[in-house]
Amino acid sequence: MKIIAIANRKGGCGKTTTAINLAACLGKKEQRVLLLDLDPQGHSSLGFGVFNEHARDLYDVFTGEVKLEEIILPGVFTGVDVVPATMTLAAAEHLPVRSDERDRQLEIHLAPIRHRYDYIVIDCPPSMGLLCFNALAVADLVLIPIEMSLFGLHGIDQMYQTIGQLRERHGRDIPIRVLPTLVDSRTRLCRQFLHEIGERFADDVLSVMVQFTVRLKEAVRKGMPIIAYDPTSTAAVQYGRLADVLMSTLSGSPKTESVGYAETRLTAMGRAFEEAQPQSRRHGGLRKVALRFYDFAGKQVQLAGSFNDWTPDQGVITRIADGVVEKIVMLMPGNYQYRIIVDGVWQEDPANPEVVRNHSGGYNSILHVEQEHETAGV
Repeated sequence: MKIIAIANRKGGCGKTTTAINLAACLGKKEQRVLLLDLDPQGHSSLGFGVFNEHARDLYDVFTGEVKLEEIILPGVFTGVDVVPATMTLAAAEHLPVRSDERDRQLEIHLAPIRHRYDYIVIDCPPSMGLLCFNALAVADLVLIPIEMSLFGLHGIDQMYQTIGQLRERHGRDIPIRVLPTLVDSRTRLCRQFLHEIGERFADDVLSVMVQFTVRLKEAVRKGMPIIAYDPTSTAAVQYGRLADVLMSTLSGSPKTESVGYAETRLTAMGRAFEEAQPQSRRHGGLRKVALRFYDFAGKQVQLAGSFNDWTPDQGVITRIADGVVEKIVMLMPGNYQYRIIVDGVWQEDPANPEVVRNHSGGYNSILHVEQEHETAGV
């Protein structure tokens, strides 16, 4: 069993969103997951639609009124149980605890249930008090989401120092991984922050980053993770990749960028920065790509993919002649995933044998756009 603590002293960096969606993606990958809400605001509980201001939480566990297993909410999502939080949890910071046991309260209470789970994901509070220290002390990996702003960078060095002290105190390695979040690669400022993050934190920066999208906010409003609300969205794919990378890292196997992605392997930050570069800067020009479908006469055919945020026919020109449906898009050279929607039913392209499994259990087709190719017919 592995414990992932998601921590950042700053709010608004995507910490809770990451906790919710990482737990859900791990659960979808047939892992047994416990999401531990340590933030008194209870937003992880809210994000799964199970927030209850009168619920028992870890404050009651720390005071000995109940056992941890008694407050677990089972099956809130596929493979995911939740330990909820309420504002009462804030009082845990002031509980009288012996100094030699200050960092071990959570470890003690987790011990009887560790065997039940493959992963425990902890949403830490945005402060360096007793709750956060306990989470960091028990963690097998600390994940730090960083938004693209000066405020996002401020204070991260202090967190590194704190984790370093815990490493020495407990005599064990606590790896750190940095996750760029709320990335809007269209802006020069965002790309500058990505470059600075790569320089400051080097190999601790993950090759995965989470781009800004309103779909994440919509999912929270519905009380569900993004892979349930919109499994084909960019954010759902990126959180799925995050789960793959962390599973690989914690298993001790060689680092991988993701499963099934036919892309050049780069260093962690090199890859993230390369993805965030404006495409015109990386490649120099758009290419006309024509996808032709021959067996759908009389049916409505739409095209959606990673190139248009999985929005059917967004930015796509359609031509129909002699029973052949032609979809035309202007793309930069690179590799893309796509699906077609036939009379409202999503499916892979039956004429394209190159596919990759997606997170909803189906397959996405792969499209390669080369530097010199004007059209790519299927």
